[in-house]
Amino acid sequence: MLAIKGRVIDATGAAPLEKGTVVIDGNRIAAVCSAGEYIPAEGTQVIDVGDGTIMPGFIDQHVHIGCLGSANLEKTYSLTVYEKTCQAVYDMERMLEAGFTSVRECGGFGSHLREPIKKGLVRGPRITAAGRTITQTGGHADNYQKFPPEFNVRNEVAILVDGVDEMRRACRTQFRDGADFIKIMTTGGVTSQGDSPTHRQFSDSEILAAVEEADMHGTYVASHAQTLPGIKSALRCGVKSIEHVFELDDEAVELFLRNGAWIIPTFTVLECYLRRPELLPGAVLEKAKWARDIHRRSIEKAYKAGIKIGFGSDLLSDPEIAPYGERALEEFRHLSEIGMSPMEAIIAATRTGAEITAKADELGTIEPGKLADITVCAGNPLLDIGTITRIGNIKLVVQDGKIVKNILNSGI
Repeated sequence: MLAIKGRVIDATGAAPLEKGTVVIDGNRIAAVCSAGEYIPAEGTQVIDVGDGTIMPGFIDQHVHIGCLGSANLEKTYSLTVYEKTCQAVYDMERMLEAGFTSVRECGGFGSHLREPIKKGLVRGPRITAAGRTITQTGGHADNYQKFPPEFNVRNEVAILVDGVDEMRRACRTQFRDGADFIKIMTTGGVTSQGDSPTHRQFSDSEILAAVEEADMHGTYVASHAQTLPGIKSALRCGVKSIEHVFELDDEAVELFLRNGAWIIPTFTVLECYLRRPELLPGAVLEKAKWARDIHRRSIEKAYKAGIKIGFGSDLLSDPEIAPYGERALEEFRHLSEIGMSPMEAIIAATRTGAEITAKADELGTIEPGKLADITVCAGNPLLDIGTITRIGNIKLVVQDGKIVKNILNSGI
């Protein structure tokens, strides 16, 4: 038995329990009660976090593990899959250090990392994975300008398809290989070498084929979609999760609300790019500058309209530009800057993340019966959201009932 005493934010929307105790039995939460009500059983390990705050484990809902993407394509393709796997092991450790006990990988080989984690061969977050992202010839993640087409056989993040039949086959291949959902590209992107975020990609018939295939597997489609043509086409066809969303108008808002679709904004990756402009190709830098302000205004509009907004960093595991760990925590600050209260930002990274990863019955809130994934920070993030944007303030992390980080003796 393990009992953690301190301020409890359970992420259900209830007010925090200022002097509470979370009791863990095995890998499940057994009870949540006030500290005065709890009498520990013999042999219980009791951890008092003082003025620290106990929260559900964080869920980053848009990642790419293992240096699978970079504004520097030569770097991406110069690394072998073996080197990328080593990078993935490092990345996953850093995610846990930052309090992320679960992630949603939107393109990559994360589905192949789950079994080693389960066996205890490496430490890492729970992974919900899309398998390889599906894009069109010449689309976002088809790196044809820098490399000949045959290099796409080494593209662990994307698979190229054209037409309905190829789309169906690609979706079925991803599911065969262990994907939990499907990720497609319906616009170009900032890091694309040959397209623009304003370019729409995939026809309605191709998108509908992906949505139907996902539905037959009891899951959904997420789409990289940055501007209105690709956002609206995805929503019209039943895509459930839209990643990035640089533009938003009233018609798109109505489509989001009618379909109950989510937005994963991914502010952090753009900020990382703009911090290191000297490392970016000129075209990528210009697109990143263009996107920054319109992106923020669009997500502010989405928040005010009541669209459900998740938490995703979109870090690409590039140690120079967008490394994992503390950088991912910066998304809390960006969410607060578009109007979210600290509690809403925490819920975006916990309860909403559990819904988006289809694990709301098991994760996302601190309630009896749920899996014991817990993140503890120093201080009170409801008073200062910046408290949880620094990795040194993440003092205790529990995953599946086991302590995977404990630096409480360094002060809290």
